[in-house]
Amino acid sequence: MGQSSLSYIDLYKEMHLNESVFPGDSLKEHVVFLKDLIKQYTPKTLLDYGCGKGNQYFIDKAHEQYFNGIMPYLYDPAVESHNTLPNEPVDGLFSTDVLEHIPENELDLVFEQMYKLSNKFVYHGICTIPAVAKLPNGENAHVTIKSIDWWVDKILKHSDKTTWIYCYGLSNQDRKSTRLNSSHEWISRMP
Repeated sequence: MGQSSLSYIDLYKEMHLNESVFPGDSLKEHVVFLKDLIKQYTPKTLLDYGCGKGNQYFIDKAHEQYFNGIMPYLYDPAVESHNTLPNEPVDGLFSTDVLEHIPENELDLVFEQMYKLSNKFVYHGICTIPAVAKLPNGENAHVTIKSIDWWVDKILKHSDKTTWIYCYGLSNQDRKSTRLNSSHEWISRMP
């Protein structure tokens, strides 16, 4: 039996005490997709759901380079300065290397929250293999490791707007990009 998400958040808080852990660098692999979504949907507001420490914005200035200067709202329940969600929906929401850190039994609630918070599009970057990092309790930091098909099926239960899913693992053949539209039809699936 797994732990509750609250106890996982406590474990991630403990990991965040190390300045080099979860700085926000997982965004780098995904900016090419996010730039396209921002160009297509012209959002005025964004939310980085699971942003880590936020160094991708505070140090690397990713929002200036890739998001037309739009500084996203930052949310990470394990980082005190980013543990509050915005009060109103945003145009675009994205999570990169986040969902696999959430216990499977909590994902439905997280997806409900995410899709309620987004008006135009949602992007998920999901790793499908174990993490290198271990939680303080010795468990792998990726607590939900599933295939792209499993993730798509799970997300389809909640998606009511255009959703991009990018799953990555050990090799290029494990990398898949999938775009779903609001009627849940496959738009594209490519290696």
